[in-house]
Amino acid sequence: MTQPWILVTGNGAFGTLACRTELHYADNPSSAVALALDGEEIGGHRVVGRSLVWNERPEEALFPLLCDGAPAAVVSCGVFSGRTTVTVERTAVNVEDFQFAEDGRRPAGEPLYPDGPAAYLATLPIKAMSTAMREAGVPALISNSASTHGCNAVMYTALHLAALRGLPTRCGFVHLPDTPEHVARIGHNGPSMDLALQIAALRAGVTAVVANPSDIRVPANEWEW
Repeated sequence: MTQPWILVTGNGAFGTLACRTELHYADNPSSAVALALDGEEIGGHRVVGRSLVWNERPEEALFPLLCDGAPAAVVSCGVFSGRTTVTVERTAVNVEDFQFAEDGRRPAGEPLYPDGPAAYLATLPIKAMSTAMREAGVPALISNSASTHGCNAVMYTALHLAALRGLPTRCGFVHLPDTPEHVARIGHNGPSMDLALQIAALRAGVTAVVANPSDIRVPANEWEW
């Protein structure tokens, strides 16, 4: 019997020096997080960590990975400059609206998939994940908007491909803060989080995915973005 597995993805480099410097990532911490978990076993599931090449459309990067035997879950992650905590996303929308040009493209409100639904809700146990991250000592919240850039596109695409192919795969997205190194490099006064804490957050989140086939209840006053 084939061992069940979980795909963890991080985004590659993005942004150009022509855009705002805080949005230029020659090294994307989310890829480092995904690759750090590659090969681990969590709750009887093998973790496969992959870095998505930014100049590929999300479906071009994700589709081959979803064809190699359906993973139990896809936990994608990316960086969100300015966020103070790890945030587990609830919603992906069928919109591309970029803050800057990327590889000569700057969508301004176009749909990701003209025939796709307006939005998808994450099928991961997002409250269990954020709770597990906080219990691991990492600040974490639920976010209701993955924005309209590449991170949202990855989340929407994973959910859309799973729906189109009728896969039981649960999908969702986690946004990570800047690393201290990036904030120092750009001379910014924004928030940051050490890479080791980010890795601990994703490990706790994946553990919660395995342990919770459905989500948990938490107090209604939990802060959300």
